[in-house]
This record gives sequence, structure tokens and C-alpha cells, in this order.
Amino acid sequence: MSDTQPEPSSSVPELDEDQVAAWLVAHPDFVARHPEAFEAQAIGHDAQGATSLIERQVARLRQTNRELAARFEELVGTARANEDRVVQLNRVARIMVGATAVDALIAALTDSLQQHFGVDATGVFLEGPARADINRILWLDDAPAAHEALTHVRRRGKPICGELAAAQAQALFADGDDDAMFTSAAFIPLGRSEVRGAIVLASRDPQRFTPDMGTLFVELFGALLTATLARLIGDDAVA
Repeated sequence: MSDTQPEPSSSVPELDEDQVAAWLVAHPDFVARHPEAFEAQAIGHDAQGATSLIERQVARLRQTNRELAARFEELVGTARANEDRVVQLNRVARIMVGATAVDALIAALTDSLQQHFGVDATGVFLEGPARADINRILWLDDAPAAHEALTHVRRRGKPICGELAAAQAQALFADGDDDAMFTSAAFIPLGRSEVRGAIVLASRDPQRFTPDMGTLFVELFGALLTATLARLIGDDAVA
């Protein structure tokens, strides 16, 4: 009979690096309790000399703090921008609530948008024939070029921000002396159950209105103006 005994199986469980790393994160005092484990580690060094584990931790924490600080500043900037938009929306809402005539309404909105919103030109366009009692709306039945320039926003039914082509600027702001200088715009549809027109906010700054900017506030602005126009000139105009 052979005296050879089978070798006992290893009782050490097999762990992958992710499990080890997760365990060490959950037990940050491990190295303090087992310094021999730290001594056995092969801690690399950079070209400037040996780098201790503590130094690496400090460097990592500093990087994390920089990232958190940058994220915080980004959030603060977004909050301030949103606060500004709320203030602007409240300002134009007060103008609309107090409006009693269409031409006076559009004139007041144009002044406010120019002073507080960085808008160089404002145009309001609605379906229908020209009305002798309203001068500050361009009626699309009598303006085929403007009708064509608004095709994309009328089809989409949502605000569109971005580049304003020279042909569009000419069609929408033909009465202006420098309409060709308008390079970006926000196209905001008007209408309740369907799009019946638009208000266009134009700027000479090509970065004032860009495709990636949020449209929530201009969408709310369009809804407020639609309701105000319905009150002043009748539901049929913006139904």
C-alpha cells in the first residue's frame, strides 16, 4: 500500500483585481493594521523619484477636488443662466398681461428683447390677409417670401434656433437697413391647435442663437404670445 498522501487543496479563494480593489476601498484601515502587506507592494515611481502611496492618494484627491469644483462652477453657471431667463420671461409676461393693442404690444416686446435679451430685430408673422388696423404684424398671405422662409418652423411646430441665412433675413426683415447682417435667429411658432405663424428673434451675433441651446424658455414665450394675440385680435387668428 502506498504511503503517498494527496496534497491538500488550497483554501485561499481566487479573487480578481476588481474584488480586491473593492475590498480595500471598503476597508481603508487595512494597510495600517497590516503594514507587512504594504511593504510587500511594488509601488512604482515616476521620473522625478519615488512616489509614496500617501502622495498618490493626495494627488488623486486633489484631482477629484478640481473635477468637483469645475462641475460645481458649471452648475452655478447654469443656475444663473436659468435665473436670468426666468427674469426675462417674467418681464415680457408683464408686458403681455398689460397689453391692450397689438402694435403697442409688439413695440414694447421689441424694445424689451433688444435691451435685455440681446435681440437685434423682432418680427411677428401670421397667416391671413393684411389688416389696416395692425401694422407690426407681417401677414403671410401677402408675403410669399416670408411664408417660404418660415417653412421649417411651421412644419416642425417647435422652436428652432441657429443660423439665419441671408435670404431668410431679407425675406423676414426686408424693411431693415442692415437685415443682411443678422446671422442667427430663434424661430418660435405661434398658434394653439396648429401653427399659424411665428415670431422670429434675430441677432447679428452668429453665436447668440445656436442649434444646441435649450428652447424651453422661448417655447414658453411663444405660448404666452399666442394667448395674448388670441385675446387682442381673436382666437381665429391663432387657433
